[in-house]
Amino acid sequence: MAEVLRAPKGLDGIAVADTRIAKSGADGTLTYRGYAIKDLFDKSSFDESAFLILKGKLPSKAELADFTARSRKLSHLPPQVYQVLRMLPKDAHPMDVLRTTVSALGTIERGLSPEEQKISVISKMPSLVVNGYRVVKGERPIEPDESLNQGANILYMLRGKAPSSFESWVMERVLILYLEHDLNASAFTVRVVASTLADIYSACTAGLAALKGPLHGGANEAAMKMLAKIGKAEDAKAYVEQLLHAHEKVMGFGHRIYKEVDPRAQLTKQLLRRLVSETGKGEELYDLCDAVEKAVWDLKKLPANVDFYVAPVFNILGVPTEIYTPLFASSRTVGWVAHYNEQIEDNRIYRPDAVYIGEKGLKYVPLSDR
Repeated sequence: MAEVLRAPKGLDGIAVADTRIAKSGADGTLTYRGYAIKDLFDKSSFDESAFLILKGKLPSKAELADFTARSRKLSHLPPQVYQVLRMLPKDAHPMDVLRTTVSALGTIERGLSPEEQKISVISKMPSLVVNGYRVVKGERPIEPDESLNQGANILYMLRGKAPSSFESWVMERVLILYLEHDLNASAFTVRVVASTLADIYSACTAGLAALKGPLHGGANEAAMKMLAKIGKAEDAKAYVEQLLHAHEKVMGFGHRIYKEVDPRAQLTKQLLRRLVSETGKGEELYDLCDAVEKAVWDLKKLPANVDFYVAPVFNILGVPTEIYTPLFASSRTVGWVAHYNEQIEDNRIYRPDAVYIGEKGLKYVPLSDR
């Protein structure tokens, strides 16, 4: 029998797959298919970046128009999903709602081709998030508007009226930053499920389960709750000191890859500054975030991650805190589909070993003697 190699906890520093999709670096870089995240953030649309991640190249005008038309046509939810939503408890967490409805969608759309299923689950995610939240709360759903882009549609379904072009642009910037981030916990989960040749809905349902945790996607919601507790910039340092003294995590800080700077956090902080300037809202919130960031760096040398600055952006846009993580998922589904496709192209089922450290040689004792 071959010798079993023992990996460090969390597979830290262990490469388990080859990928062409994205790469984050300890030097504070992130690329999608070889393109720097800042270029895509500054110049691209959500649909264009999504096409890039899925297809491995920037689309032509015709390809982008076709991809956009197909996506928007598939954005509407079938009536069976609304039936499922109306049966869920009103206090259900939106991530649980989203996980349940994606799983249900897999039973409803069995007649679609595998390629159509992948576009469908990506396209329906915003409506699953927002209308899932609305219906479970007892509100009427608002159908997505096929004339609006992904960012605008999210805000439209939340508000019942079209947002400004600037607000739509801001939302799309956030979605672009959340599209993909190489082999994080949820992407790895998706690849493990894909390696069994399960369908895309099963893989995305598993990805959602991984993303729900506060150490992964749930950090943006937790960061906003933390900011609400602190309240004012002048109280930031004392609050951070209290957390660190208690050996508790400061939500929205630290990253397995980025040790000094998360490039997505830098871009989102700039986005927040512009949002505050353009809308006249959130000046105190910006100052609070800046004070917390400085305190954590001074006391612990941990950089802010993307979730920390996405939280106040969502807050100013009026997004309910409960759906911060589901909106993360609505974008990250694109990356999951890309990982699913890449996994099955050259597949071998994941089957790692474990080092057994339990009891050995125990003798069975009959129930009557125990």
